[in-house]
Amino acid sequence: MKQAHLALFFIILAIIPSTSADYWKASIGTNSSHWSIDRVSQNITFTQSSLVEGKIAPIEYRGTLLKPYASYYSEIKANDIQLRERTSALEGDYRSEDEMRLWSIVDDDITIEYVKPAESNVYTFTFHEKWPVSLTSRRTLKYSGSQINDRDFEGNNLDFVGSNLLYNRELFKDRSVVAWLESMNATVQATDDSIIAAELKPTKYLGYQIQTNTTGIADFRYKQAGSDYNVKRYDYPPLSEGDERYYGTYSLARKIEMRSQYPLHNDTDEWLPCCERYGQSPKGQYGRSIDMDMVFNCSCAP
Repeated sequence: MKQAHLALFFIILAIIPSTSADYWKASIGTNSSHWSIDRVSQNITFTQSSLVEGKIAPIEYRGTLLKPYASYYSEIKANDIQLRERTSALEGDYRSEDEMRLWSIVDDDITIEYVKPAESNVYTFTFHEKWPVSLTSRRTLKYSGSQINDRDFEGNNLDFVGSNLLYNRELFKDRSVVAWLESMNATVQATDDSIIAAELKPTKYLGYQIQTNTTGIADFRYKQAGSDYNVKRYDYPPLSEGDERYYGTYSLARKIEMRSQYPLHNDTDEWLPCCERYGQSPKGQYGRSIDMDMVFNCSCAP
């Protein structure tokens, strides 16, 4: 006879919180199904800006003529908010300008509750995390030459957007991203035999805006995940998703905003990080009201 079992594994590690990442993981397994979650964050701030302008051209080095080439790589991630960018270009005129700002806070313990009524065989586990993260980024790119490829991917707790701009001789791109996470709630109901239902409910926002002129292949894609867990597929089916491809010469513009809000309590703090960019102090640390227009068309900007 197969023995029934249900196990909950919970680990939280904090190694020098001021300089190292905080990590927690939970796993619930039954006779026939499984659910798990793992989270990593830390107390950090990061700002970066750059400007590159020039001509990609061959140079002679120690008697050898080196082929012209330029590359750019950027990757950042905090508590399931992430941004990845790749650019590679051959001989030609090249100009790029970048600005990025990230902060994340780990100042609250993870709350776990476990309930099983005496007259029921159903276990209910609830998890609440408040490890906020904020990311803003803007990148402009202009190129004319032999060939350039540019890719970007932005994600926020199972939601994502991204673009691939490939095999371009002429390319212009202006891309802006705002992503924030305030809190995460998760609930799992299970018996010894199976997981009945599970939900992942982060309070989050992902805004993406791009304008581009392309002369090659342009791919755009996005997905907004639902909160309900598919026990058979071990994933969260999307509420909406899209995938586009264009060959040729195009002028394209996209603006995508994804938002979910699952507060456990009333939070009256306001957050205007755009004011912080212009030397003013925001009223609170984080909040739910920020969007693309507030950051990149800020009323408190001079």
